[in-house]
Formats: sequence, structure tokens, C-alpha cells
Amino acid sequence: MSVLAQALLDWQKDQTNQFFALLETRLEETQTQQDIVKQKYCAAHFDVSVNTLKEWVLQGCPEIRLDSGMVLYSIQALRRWLLTYQN
Repeated sequence: MSVLAQALLDWQKDQTNQFFALLETRLEETQTQQDIVKQKYCAAHFDVSVNTLKEWVLQGCPEIRLDSGMVLYSIQALRRWLLTYQN
């Protein structure tokens, strides 16, 4: 393999690695941005019913209640609450 061909392969590998690193970063950012979700999406995320989610709120689960009455949940906060609640 010529020096030029090897240099091209090395460059392609480097570009591919940079692309996947950037993609992973963007996916993490997207997941963080979607941490706050509506009630039905939160229930689906944890594979429980909306009624179970409401019961958890009565037991102290954190929720975000907007002035409009809409209820939102932070997936991360709820996960932390569940881990604490289990202990």
C-alpha cells in the first residue's frame, strides 16, 4: 500500500471517528432536551399507566404543573425519585 493510500485511509478513519463522536454528542443533547415530557410520554417511558403516575405524585413524585394546568415531568428527576423511593 502506498504512503498516499495509507494517509487517505487514516484520514477517512479519523473523519469517521469524528463524525460518530459528534453524532453521539448530539444524541446526548437531544435526550437532555427531551427530559421534560408530557404525562402520557412519561408514563410510557416508565411503562406504567397515567393513573400509576398520578399515584406516584401523591406519594411525593416530582411534577411540573404549568399555569395552564398541563402537567409535565422530568424523566431524570422521576428516575432519581424512584431510586430513592425504592430504598
